[in-house]
Amino acid sequence: MAHYVHVGKSTASWQEAVVAGAPDGVVLVGGDGRILALNPAAEQIFGLTAGEARGRSVQELVPRRLRKQHAADMAEFLATAVSPRGMQERAPVPAVRANGEEFMAEIALIPVEAGGERQVACIVRDVTDQLRMRAALARGERLESLRVLSAGLAHDLNNILAAVTGNAEVALQLSGEDSLLREALEDIREAGRRGAAMVQQMLRFARGGELTCEPVDLAAAARETLQMLRGTIGAGVTARAELPDSPVMVMADPVAVRQVLMNLVINAAEAMEGRGGTLVVRAALRAVTLEELTRCLKGICIGCGALRPGTYALVEVSDTGRGMDAATRERIFEPFFSTKFQGRGLGLAAVLGVVEAHGGAVSVESEPGVGTTFRVLLPAAEQGAPAP
Repeated sequence: MAHYVHVGKSTASWQEAVVAGAPDGVVLVGGDGRILALNPAAEQIFGLTAGEARGRSVQELVPRRLRKQHAADMAEFLATAVSPRGMQERAPVPAVRANGEEFMAEIALIPVEAGGERQVACIVRDVTDQLRMRAALARGERLESLRVLSAGLAHDLNNILAAVTGNAEVALQLSGEDSLLREALEDIREAGRRGAAMVQQMLRFARGGELTCEPVDLAAAARETLQMLRGTIGAGVTARAELPDSPVMVMADPVAVRQVLMNLVINAAEAMEGRGGTLVVRAALRAVTLEELTRCLKGICIGCGALRPGTYALVEVSDTGRGMDAATRERIFEPFFSTKFQGRGLGLAAVLGVVEAHGGAVSVESEPGVGTTFRVLLPAAEQGAPAP
């Protein structure tokens, strides 16, 4: 059990200096649950000054859904000086900034007695970025293991399918005029070709597929892709292109780039099936700063860690569909993962493989019931007039 620390006048000055210079936030809470003081680190973490915080309930720093439990935990701590179990283990807990933004924090409680009143010093450490980086590292390791598996399977399947299609071709040449036999052999050959196409997608996800490199206008490719797919977009969905008249040039494989665009547009359209909505495709040259690359950790972004500030070609596909929760967003780039009853396999995994093979990055922002936005950044082929 912790013991109350008695603050005397002789130690007050150096204690105040230590608290003021501490890298972690310190929130001093009175026995009535109201904030008495904040140190500078806590002011920065919560986004309000000590003067603004003084006299407010500490519950304002806690998400509404957790305030009842928090009040009970605080009352118990004031009475017993024993921290709740989660705080004893330094488990991250949700907290709220002054602007309403939630973040994850590690919190330690220290019992303090001053002037005969029991108070609580809350030591707060913002671990949001640490948790995001940890999640990004785990996601990268998971995807890398899947890439290794996909590459091995793809090469083995390629050898099997080569034998199937090769023998089907030979059998067709020897089949004569037997229409039923020829029809069966053509079905075998076509199935082998479809399998070979799937192998190529697996290799692209594994970054082992063969890619050509030539000038591609992303704006023109996006316009053509949307025009080609308009007939497949469901009723009630409004598709709109917001594309510049000037080219958005990259050095890329034109077939692979169109596969990326098709997968993203089809994915967006399917997210609005049965409910309607708006699908928007955008492309532009974009000046990307170091600050933006650092901030991208707030979403699911893959590949941004390898990018450097500069001019990039941006393609954005957004929808107002069902959206995704955090657990789904974490897995969408895995091969064969799908939220649909019958998925199409390597759609977004192939997107990721193509983008990374071109030295780019892909990010997703999504909220259930609001919609989803995918952004793809590819190195621009030439300097232009990038959008801010």
